[in-house]
Amino acid sequence: MRSATLLFIVFAATSWAFAQNNTPAPLRTTGDDQFQVVLNATLVSVDVGVYDRNEKAVTNLGKDDFRVFEDGVPQRIKNFTPVSAGYRILLLIDHSRSMDRYWSFLLDGLNVFMRTLRPQDKVAIATFDNNVEVAMPWRSAIEGNTEKVGIAPNGVGTEIWNSVDWAVREVSHSDGRKGVIVFTDGEDRGEDFDKSMKHAVESEIPFYFVGVTAENSPGADRMKKFALATGGKAYFPKNANELGPLYLSIARELGTSYTLSYSPMKPPGDNKLRRIEIRPIDVRLHLIQSRTGYYAK
Repeated sequence: MRSATLLFIVFAATSWAFAQNNTPAPLRTTGDDQFQVVLNATLVSVDVGVYDRNEKAVTNLGKDDFRVFEDGVPQRIKNFTPVSAGYRILLLIDHSRSMDRYWSFLLDGLNVFMRTLRPQDKVAIATFDNNVEVAMPWRSAIEGNTEKVGIAPNGVGTEIWNSVDWAVREVSHSDGRKGVIVFTDGEDRGEDFDKSMKHAVESEIPFYFVGVTAENSPGADRMKKFALATGGKAYFPKNANELGPLYLSIARELGTSYTLSYSPMKPPGDNKLRRIEIRPIDVRLHLIQSRTGYYAK
């Protein structure tokens, strides 16, 4: 039995090494139309990170510091959430038997992530194999750091996309900003991937994937597609040393983002691609958007 900083209790832990020779591949949202992100376009939300010329996050901006354009046409910002607002973050952990050899470093990475969360953030933990179980209900980040959670890689089967669909429903019930981080080897049992991704896109919840699988595998391709569609990212660490910085990067991104929402001036229903561009008033700043376009349903 091993106790980690977060006081996760590990019932089976082994050393690990990835079989693949891939380098980690953080995935940023681009304007490439690899698939259709379809929204019911009554309200479009975009998470935005803002940085100065030294790549330092700028966290003290207000609604009037941004301009939003859709297909080049200015839009009125309807809702604005500052960086200081908390996030609700669900950690969804694959605990099927195929994850056994990765279990030790998984806990180390989660501890790094938990320590970077802010007091206003809330976190919950769920595990999945053929079913989903809540290992820790919603807690503040401070409470979560002292919570005892028993998890073991002894599950049977893996239904990743059904579990992701459950996560969409679970997190959608929460108010405010939200996100889901999935840790998995990407093995699935032929569930309805397209349906799960459709539900996630409509919920506007960003999904982040940490995949312990070869980056060119079918499972990895699906994780990349899902992350890009929802405004998240997919990562494929090469070894345990890369996992801590990876979780730190996700936590910092969530903790330094603004959320802007607008009601498109153009009526929905044309099913055509609409480009979103957010510009800072201060031209010395640059930003990264969680999504750069969508198809209006």
